[in-house]
Amino acid sequence: MKEGFAMGGALVMAGLLLQLGFGPVDWSAYSWPVNGIVLAVFLSVIAMIYQLRKRVAVLQFLGTYKAAIPVLVYAIVLTIIMGLTRQEENGTWLSHMLTFWPFVLVYMLMAVVLGLVVLGRLSHLTSWQRDVPFMLNHLGLFLAMTAATLGNADMQRVKMITVVGGQEWRALTAEQRIVEMPFTIELKKFIMETYDNGSPKRYASELHIETRGGESVETIVEVNKPADVEGWKIYQYSYDMQMGAMSKTSILELVSDPWLPLVYAGVYMMLAGAVIMALKVICRRLLNATAKARWIYFGIFLFAATFAYFFFSSYNTKTLVPALQSPWFAPHVFVYIFAYSLLAIAAVVAAWKLIDDLVYVSLAFMTIGMLFGALWAKEAWGHYWSWDPKETWAAITWFAYLLYVHYRQLPTHKPKLALCVLIISFVLLQMCWWGINYLPSAQGSSVHVYSRE
Repeated sequence: MKEGFAMGGALVMAGLLLQLGFGPVDWSAYSWPVNGIVLAVFLSVIAMIYQLRKRVAVLQFLGTYKAAIPVLVYAIVLTIIMGLTRQEENGTWLSHMLTFWPFVLVYMLMAVVLGLVVLGRLSHLTSWQRDVPFMLNHLGLFLAMTAATLGNADMQRVKMITVVGGQEWRALTAEQRIVEMPFTIELKKFIMETYDNGSPKRYASELHIETRGGESVETIVEVNKPADVEGWKIYQYSYDMQMGAMSKTSILELVSDPWLPLVYAGVYMMLAGAVIMALKVICRRLLNATAKARWIYFGIFLFAATFAYFFFSSYNTKTLVPALQSPWFAPHVFVYIFAYSLLAIAAVVAAWKLIDDLVYVSLAFMTIGMLFGALWAKEAWGHYWSWDPKETWAAITWFAYLLYVHYRQLPTHKPKLALCVLIISFVLLQMCWWGINYLPSAQGSSVHVYSRE
């Protein structure tokens, strides 16, 4: 894998030179139709590399595990830097990693490797049990990554301040630029319910919307329940907090994301792939195991499920903020904690014997939990992935376990090194679960931090 690490290092150096020569990546320059052209060229390049792979050794290398592992290592390191650094508009290069050329190029190389792996598997399909989950996971990730990245320039996100009795058609961008919307919104009534301690239990806006085509829409928008109008999703964002339940003002967030269907296609493919992978490993292990081993596995899964249930129950006994009052809350928390519990057991067992099946099942459930969170975030906040500190460390943890899984596929892998990767991955998981609460980069900047009474 020395060549792979050398290639990744050269790519990072090239990114630094681009950063020095041209400044950060300007994603606004990639709006439609530029991003469509870039996508077509990118797919053509991957197809060309695949066609020439037998003639050029380095091109053939790009579609192997030995290329994927160094790319994952570089992605983990750069993402850890992102997780440790407060991401803000003004600051150093590391303060805005999404426009940092080395970060962008490493993730681009990851997409290239993914594309080549997908093409390679497509040309050698042998068994649906082996190939279907593989294709769903890898093609789904490729589709979600490329569509989300290139579609980012076409996403429009604005905020609108509405007042009871007044019509509003103007909104503010993140740069405080005024834009006109293709419809007008009138706030008919602001609704707020509180707990006994006065904290908000629910807040919503009763809206009357008129489009330019003359259509009238009466709707109620609240947290986790946006409205769809003219290709825009309207979210309940905030209100006049000084007035509380007496507020006559409601702040709405409006989001247009034309590439969302492609991203969702990738997300649902990964969900299906993760479910199939988990079921396949569980069924194979239980069917082939001895009676004693089956009881051991049953006990492990029962312990993990019980722990996840009691952890989830601790939330149900509290007063939840509106953002947590969602149908996604239960599956997201339960599945993630179930995966964390299995990975904790795997880390302990790995001290004397590597146990890949538990890691595979846990990785599948971690993927499901992460994707559930992305779908929930889209309904709650209007974005499926915003590189929030919690999301950043979730990506780091996910990549780390992917690194372990890919390394174990190498015939020449070293068990001690695999064990080190597994233990490091579990340490990173702790950072994702509770460690970020103590990181300066996450203080006051994470939407995943809630107060509970």
